[in-house]
Amino acid sequence: MNAAEIIFVRHGETESNRAGRLQGRSDLPMNETGRRQAAAAAMELAGTGPWDVVVSSPLFRARQSAQIIADLLGAPRVQEFPELMERDYGDAEGTVVTGLSEDNVRRLMDLGESEEHLVERAINVLFKISVQHPGQRVVVVSHGSLIRSVLSALHGTRHQWVPNGQVLRVESQLLTDHVAREPLWH
Repeated sequence: MNAAEIIFVRHGETESNRAGRLQGRSDLPMNETGRRQAAAAAMELAGTGPWDVVVSSPLFRARQSAQIIADLLGAPRVQEFPELMERDYGDAEGTVVTGLSEDNVRRLMDLGESEEHLVERAINVLFKISVQHPGQRVVVVSHGSLIRSVLSALHGTRHQWVPNGQVLRVESQLLTDHVAREPLWH
């Protein structure tokens, strides 16, 4: 099979991002800075285009970013996948984490969905998207924790924080290798 080329883009900034809050599943819009970040990501992608498909988390900030990107790339309708939603932080959602130690932030994040579950669902859907779009170039708009956790799992090292609007390549061979090692959940 000719694997899809997959590029991650983290949604543009929201006011909660600016305030240093764990957003999780909160369905918030981007702010003006976020709209500029999404447009800048689209321009970066346009320079390496064409792109065939834009997919997104169904959360508003990701959908907004994906639509800006799709419009600037001339891509067809944005496809939404619930599995691309941000990690559920449970009771910690909305907590300001700026200034907290990395260990304390991790403890807060673990009050909700486990990182293992997040990685499973995200890699499962990325593989599904790759199978649905063989040989195509796909832009996946999602969220910081999801992107960081997936890249960490694929590379076997702890990936650092992902800035809003950042464009990151997913190595298709690493995705295929991971799926071969770890059975997909259904």
